[in-house]
Amino acid sequence: MKAYVITILDNDLSQEAADTCIASAKRYGIEVEKFPAITPRTEGFQHRVALANLDIEAFSGGWSRVENALACFLSHRELWKMCNETREDIMILEHDAIFKDGIPKNFAFNKCITLGKPSYGNFETPTGFGAQPLSQAKYFKGAHAYIIKASAAEDFLMSIISRPTDIFLNTFNFPYLEEYYPWVVEVEDTFSTIQNKKGLEAKHTYVAGRDVKVVVA
Repeated sequence: MKAYVITILDNDLSQEAADTCIASAKRYGIEVEKFPAITPRTEGFQHRVALANLDIEAFSGGWSRVENALACFLSHRELWKMCNETREDIMILEHDAIFKDGIPKNFAFNKCITLGKPSYGNFETPTGFGAQPLSQAKYFKGAHAYIIKASAAEDFLMSIISRPTDIFLNTFNFPYLEEYYPWVVEVEDTFSTIQNKKGLEAKHTYVAGRDVKVVVA
């Protein structure tokens, strides 16, 4: 299995956060590589949005900056394409993900499983341990740490539905979604390249009183 952390390569905060993510994973024997993020400043960005046939209105929920949310989706989508092409499992991480524990090597799961503790809003705590059906919500409460198989990547790429990445990964579209509990990855965000003020106020780190800043990406 390959593991990648989506990183904005020309953003110092993103690079530093990704370095922290990589170091935290290494403590548990997980090797993580940086993966170049797509941003609204990426050459041909609007063409990429059109080529992926993304529903721009679906990204206009008021919680995020629209272009940034589109860019985030496209960054994840690049890794889905890689997974589909290589037919190898891929762990996808966002730059603010921090490993708090390890996972068993080659543990069994269906097609796609989140390892991440929810980072915003209300959620349910699983009653079991290990890999199990998604129960934190009907969708990933943060797409900051998950593993996909090629079969899931193919489903994601073929879907005609598009939403912000975490909401896109929902059990209505993909009923096989699972989560690993106890959650082994948490978000430690001191900045956001996607959320607006409303989105930040829904984050658990914001509620806890930490200074989470909106930054240009």
